[in-house]
Amino acid sequence: MNYYPHHIGDFNSATRHLTRIERSVYRDLIELYYDTEAPLSRDVDRLCRLLIARSDEEQAAVVQVLSEFFTDTEHGWRHVRCDAEIARYHGNKEAKSAAGKASAAKRARQAQRRDTERSQGEGGEDPSVQQPLNTGPTNQEPEPGTKSQEQSSTTRCKRASGFDASSIALPAWLAREDWVIWVKDRKVRKKPITEEGARRQLQQLAGYQAEGFTPRAVIAHSIASGYQGLFPPRTARREAPSNRARQRADWSSELRSVLAEGRARSEIDMGVIDASR
Repeated sequence: MNYYPHHIGDFNSATRHLTRIERSVYRDLIELYYDTEAPLSRDVDRLCRLLIARSDEEQAAVVQVLSEFFTDTEHGWRHVRCDAEIARYHGNKEAKSAAGKASAAKRARQAQRRDTERSQGEGGEDPSVQQPLNTGPTNQEPEPGTKSQEQSSTTRCKRASGFDASSIALPAWLAREDWVIWVKDRKVRKKPITEEGARRQLQQLAGYQAEGFTPRAVIAHSIASGYQGLFPPRTARREAPSNRARQRADWSSELRSVLAEGRARSEIDMGVIDASR
């Protein structure tokens, strides 16, 4: 045995009255018992050599521990607790071995059954029975209403329904290379553009262009941001100053001119001032 359960509480309760040397000798005797899985030799001198007990005190401890915790039999010094643990260990080992063999046999049966089913499925009959040659033509179309015809028609429909968004007609204001880059990016992201999606995205690009965003800028921004749709850059566009702001700027310019020239103040039309702001 490479391992045995050591119950600290049981060991301390049983050996509290022993000296340190006797406790150490007792542990060595137990480990030797588990290692050999057999009763200890009745030859005390041989036991002392195995335990490296050389001093008189150590040899006396060996004799004391044997007489107190072991039983002298014709087969050697036996220990009840050790015998029980060894028997339990071998019982578990045999049970695990039997379970492993049963599991291996079950897997072998399952593999054999799969092979048999596969061979019968491929041939349709017992592999040992020779099948007649097919003398009919092999290029015939499937009969109407059969499963083969349904699968064939489904495959043709799938192939015919393919849509290439990069080859559609584009308006003059949209460069094809920019549109092709956008279509390829969607394919890489496994989100190809459908026919309806292409039509709506062209409408989006037209609307963004009317707002002052070029299609190239919108496509580049959407690809860089990882969008699945088209969105314009989030840059604030500078709007033309309002009439009120322009009027205030004219007032300030005229006032600076008067002060700079040192002329007498003239009446300036300030308009109507909104005191609520």
